[in-house]
Parts: sequence; C-alpha cells; structure tokens
Amino acid sequence: MEICHFSHKHWLTLCAMDDSGKPCRACSRPIYDYAYVCHNCGFHLHKKCAKLPQTIHHHLHPKHPLTLHFNSSKAFECSICNKTGSGFTFRCCECEYNMDVTCFLKNQPCLNPPLREGKMRKLLHFSHHHTLTLCYLTQQNKRKCSGCQQQILGPAYCCKDCKHPFTLDRSCAQLPRQKEHPFHPSHSLTLYKKSPYGEQQAVCDACKKTICGFVYHCDKCSFDLDLVCAAHTPSLKHEKHDGRLTFFEEMNCQVLCNSCGKSCSNNLYRCVSCNFNVHSTCLPFPSTFKHKRHPHSLILKDSSPKDNPSGISCAECEKKISPKARAYYCAECSYGVHLECLVSEDQPDLGKLLGDMAKGIDVIATQLKPCQGGARCNCHSVETGQRICNAEDVSTSRYASRRCNCNLSSRM
Repeated sequence: MEICHFSHKHWLTLCAMDDSGKPCRACSRPIYDYAYVCHNCGFHLHKKCAKLPQTIHHHLHPKHPLTLHFNSSKAFECSICNKTGSGFTFRCCECEYNMDVTCFLKNQPCLNPPLREGKMRKLLHFSHHHTLTLCYLTQQNKRKCSGCQQQILGPAYCCKDCKHPFTLDRSCAQLPRQKEHPFHPSHSLTLYKKSPYGEQQAVCDACKKTICGFVYHCDKCSFDLDLVCAAHTPSLKHEKHDGRLTFFEEMNCQVLCNSCGKSCSNNLYRCVSCNFNVHSTCLPFPSTFKHKRHPHSLILKDSSPKDNPSGISCAECEKKISPKARAYYCAECSYGVHLECLVSEDQPDLGKLLGDMAKGIDVIATQLKPCQGGARCNCHSVETGQRICNAEDVSTSRYASRRCNCNLSSRM
C-alpha cells in the first residue's frame, strides 16, 4: 500500500519493521510494528502518525484551530510539555502555539471535531436511551465499546449523562439494524444490543464463541452472529463446494474436517450454512506460485516468516495476514497474499491452481460411492475410520463409505 504524504516528496510504502526501532520523523519515537517508508531517502513514519489530521480544534487551545506542520531542520518548543523537538507539530501561527505529536495523543480525552459533511456530532441510537456525542478517546480513557467490547482509540459516540458511560465506536454506531448475510441466506438478521435469550448468553453459530455485546439474530431460526463473524465474507471459491468458504483463525469448539476426518479448531476454511469444514493444510495448493502482480515467485508457508513474526498486510485486500495462517509470501520483499485473495475465479491465470485443488479433492470423492441412505448423515473417513460428518436434512444426492452404510452429503 502506498500513500502520497504532505511531509515528503516521494511516495511512501507501508512495510513491517524489524526490531531495530528506526525513529519516526513525525514524533521521533522508535517504530517496531508498521511504518510508511521511503526506500529512496530512508524516511519513516508511524502508521498512526501518517494518518494524523492536518487541521484540528483542540480543547487546550480553543481560540484557534491548529494546523499540522512539518520541519525536519527547525526545532520548536512544545507549549504543553516545554520540550524542544523537531518533526510534526500542531501549530497556531497567530499565537505561536505548538503542540508536539506526543502531547496531542496524550491530551485528547474528549476532542469534539468540527462538524463535517456526512459526520454527525450527535446521535440517538436504538441501543441507548440518551443522546450520544461524538468524542475522541485515547488509551488513557480505557473505554470499551458497548457493541463489540473492544477498547476504543479514536472517534466514538459517548453518553455524558450516565454514571457508567455508555460508549460506541463509530463503526458499531453505524451498523445496519437489518442485515443480509451469506452465512444465513434464508432470512435477514436483526441487530440486538444484547442476547435475545434473556439471561442466557447467545453463542455465535459461525465461530461458536459466546457473544458479549451486540448480536445479529434471526428470530425464525435462532441463528446468531457476533460482530466479528458478521464482518466476514466468504472468499475462497472451491470447485467441489457450491458456495465460497471463509477462513477462521480460531473456533471455540472442535469440528471434523470433511477431508481427513480429523478434528480441527483453528486455521480452517468453513462454510457456515452447510457445516462444511476443511483444514487449510488439507487443501492442496502448489508450494510456489508466480503472481502476475509481483516480480518474484511466492512461496506457500504455514505461518508468517520469522522476519515478520507479527504478520504483514495482504497485498490484495490490505488486511493483516494472521501470523498463524497459511499464505503465499515473498520473504525478500515482505510481500504476502492471503490464499483466498490469490484463489479468485476473477483471475484467469489461476486456472491451473484451481485445477490442482480440484484434483486433490477428487481423490477423496473416488473413495465414495452413491447410496440410497436415509436422511441422517453419519459418515466415516475411508483412510482413518473416523466419523467425518454427522448432520440432519442432507441433500438428496449422497455418497457412502465403502466401509459402512452411512451417508455423506455430496455438497462437498
């Protein structure tokens, strides 16, 4: 991912940094995670520093707005901590007032930004009986979102009337009340502020984790999704399954792999509506792949390279690749791509890759024969003898193990 930043003349590229702790040109603090880098000049910016607003209204200097300035050679004195520094400063030229980046990040417990088009300062949300006000929260506030239960850093809607402040981060505040989701295609889901089962907690039907906070619920089927799974989109298209599969890094239960028959609870691909599950390692991908958008061959790895233990961002979707997930990497360039982003039917040059995957699943299919069994599915792996499916209401087209008279849905 590249950006053009006002503080530098060249394009900056988002990269994972090593442990050397190169200093950020904005705040002078060391960088250990991600940075925007100019490979020509050795210019580095923290990811968060690169996204600082260029104009703010701050409660410590309410008279005038502050504008973000950058001067690498001329030092300035921060009007808050009185320390001399260089780099970025929020400055009021009329008052000769300066605020360095560190003090800006430490002193914004309730920063009310000016009203902009498309952004509401006040919000009346269905989940709370008071009006919520748009604020800016820092780590010092230690506020958790009442919707997703995650700590909030940045813009949030806060209730100033409650003794125990009700808070929603901006993304949760903008969630739709009704949602169509591929995990439950038969009915739409409704957003609830808490479990629809009274004192009994809801459990997500996708990851099987207990839901605290907002939940998407289907009244007709008692189907529930937490906000993390509701944000997932099935992405991996496989020829031996009708729908797309979704990658789950971790589930709160053991499920049986429809390929090898062994249990799995992490790093698996799953179709929630069909309860089709397969280890990521059971999908036969080639060990190397030449991607048309990268000059070097990509190598399939079961986890992130040792040079980037915290993971890197996918070059296709720009989302972080889980350090424990299988993905294609170029170690030389710190370049990585999710399997599901690489395996896309929209890319014609991946036909061979999809074909290789299909052949691997065909090996499993040849060990099964058609049967006329009843509606209950109870199959066993031909190789291990373990039961690999146990479901009701399977489709009319089935297969049976040669070792038993059980049925397996042909939807795999």
